[in-house]
Amino acid sequence: MNDIKLWHFLKNVIEKNGKVALSVVTDSSESSPGRQGFKMAFTGEGKQSGTIGGGVLEAKIIRLIQEGFNTGTRSFINVLHHDPASKFEKSGLICGGTQTVVTYFLNPSDIELVNRIIEKFDKQEECVLVINQNGISLSSTSKPYKRYLFNIKNLNEYEYREIYGITDTVYIIGGGHVGLAVSKIMSLLDFYVVVMDERQNIFTMEQNNYAHRKLVCKFEEAGKYIREGDLSYVVIVTPMHKSDKAALKSVIDKNVKYLGMMGSKRKVKTVFESLITEGVDPAKLERVHTPIGLEIQANTPEEIAVSIAAEIIGIKNKSSFNVEKL
Repeated sequence: MNDIKLWHFLKNVIEKNGKVALSVVTDSSESSPGRQGFKMAFTGEGKQSGTIGGGVLEAKIIRLIQEGFNTGTRSFINVLHHDPASKFEKSGLICGGTQTVVTYFLNPSDIELVNRIIEKFDKQEECVLVINQNGISLSSTSKPYKRYLFNIKNLNEYEYREIYGITDTVYIIGGGHVGLAVSKIMSLLDFYVVVMDERQNIFTMEQNNYAHRKLVCKFEEAGKYIREGDLSYVVIVTPMHKSDKAALKSVIDKNVKYLGMMGSKRKVKTVFESLITEGVDPAKLERVHTPIGLEIQANTPEEIAVSIAAEIIGIKNKSSFNVEKL
């Protein structure tokens, strides 16, 4: 969701004929402060949106951007090493690893691309953001795919691809007190939030102003509304074990990044045994995070939501980066 704000920022600057640069972290390793996919926009007036890691590293790129405004350069790429003893270009940090940053200067001729990207996000339509030595563009998706892909041969021949137009989405099946609390914290973490419940007019659904979409559907049909892929996270927090079972059965075959179900060990055992007798492959149940969330002795809906959010963030950020040679 932060990327949406960034592109609106770029749009506003370009429409005013202002100077603006877009920097993207196309690759990172070890303890780099800026992770793959981080983005920053910086204007000729010194205004900024987003970050590529902050600190001296970001300050270095900003200095290069300011020089670029004066020289009229179109783009540049930096492979920065977080090691003062490195014989290669140094970032100024000592944390270890490397970080590759590609910077492009956008102008009024790029407004059509910027508008297309914003439209894709508004409609949550999947596409691929492509950045290479020739510029920035959008293309259609090609599955199977990873969220990020960076191929580099040298500083003049490289390509970065990122699944775009859609955002990290959490599907919360169960709109009760826990569902409301999870909606709140996941929206704060810039997730697109979808909440589903089969109960009509429950007050926790009516009070849920954090969800981007609220659906009334049968729990056994929840899977129909879930988009598959590495950007999808499913949280099952229905009011009863029977509805948990129905919801889990509807999504167990979905290819999603995270699938978790709330419940005691006893309830989980009962639900799993019942699903196995109905023909569900036991191996598929092994990927379900249950009891859901990190073990922090959570009791209240808000505490449970924190434990769930922490587990999801851990899964999201654990993704390995895919760096290949052309």
